[in-house]
Amino acid sequence: MVLKKLFGKRDADTAAEKSGSEAGTPASAKTASVNEEATEQASASDSSEPKAAEYLELAMVENARNDTPDSRRKVYQELLFSELLLALAEPDPNAAAPVAGEQGSNMSVAILQNSAGTPFAAAFTSGAAARRWRPDGGQYVSVRGQDIFKLLEPSPAEVIVINAGSAPFVILPKVEYRQLAMGIVPQSGQSPVQIATGQAGEAAEEAEDGQMQVAFPPDVFNDEQKAQAHTIMSANTNIEAAVLGAILPPNGAKDAWVRTIFLRVAGVPETADAMQQFCSSVRGEIVADKTDLFEQTPFEVGVMPDPGFWQAMHQNGIILFDKNPPPMPQPEAKDGVVEAHLEA
Repeated sequence: MVLKKLFGKRDADTAAEKSGSEAGTPASAKTASVNEEATEQASASDSSEPKAAEYLELAMVENARNDTPDSRRKVYQELLFSELLLALAEPDPNAAAPVAGEQGSNMSVAILQNSAGTPFAAAFTSGAAARRWRPDGGQYVSVRGQDIFKLLEPSPAEVIVINAGSAPFVILPKVEYRQLAMGIVPQSGQSPVQIATGQAGEAAEEAEDGQMQVAFPPDVFNDEQKAQAHTIMSANTNIEAAVLGAILPPNGAKDAWVRTIFLRVAGVPETADAMQQFCSSVRGEIVADKTDLFEQTPFEVGVMPDPGFWQAMHQNGIILFDKNPPPMPQPEAKDGVVEAHLEA
């Protein structure tokens, strides 16, 4: 098996359809390796590999040199649109052989484990980066970044490591790659890019500790609860915008998600006590005279001041309401892309 087969291009929708359930491969799964002869052939056929994700690699280096919010955002944006090589699990030797033209249709994602038992997946920006991690070869499939994140969202992978075994490399905890799956650029206070070369498992273990997770499931509230919350909050002159979501505290149990209403407020003193008192008051107004409606649906209310958060919520259609929507930035033009305008 030569490298051009191991790095075969595959339609992302087909990958998601065929491998969506297979992404839950047991964490003990190992990716297939090729023999020494195949590795030599692979080196001679680098020209058949998918093109390296050069823009992502440059963004990673830039962020490693100068970690700023702008350089982090560029890394996340390139992760969304770059073609990455996703490590696959070893094919089942007992599976039926694929018919002509369907080679690789039964491939499944490799879900690995670190020393602490944290499951993770691995992807790479190029064939060279993949070989630095596993010189004896292996099976990979080329898929767009956002489609990889969508594919792995229901999987047991708590972390995705990009370019394990290289420097720099990227670690994405589930809270971040879930946001990327929705097209949301994470507003992280820490860079996703790491400089020191390390084992993928070590990176996964490091990324998993102490992370608060945020999600936006569509069933946070039912329609009647949404209508009640909307009526109360939209009438409050101090509340500019609201979003329904959920929070999993750091080191919390996996089923300990807390329903949360995120607010953007104005005219409320910017002190912890004032904000806490205001949020408690809003929660009390929502449940007042509606105890039965929320009896089985406990929730909290919190303030989210970050303007980038609200832009992301608008971009992904998750807003409950917004009285003063933020200006939406225009997408940056890529090199080689020409903007055309048709006259009426």
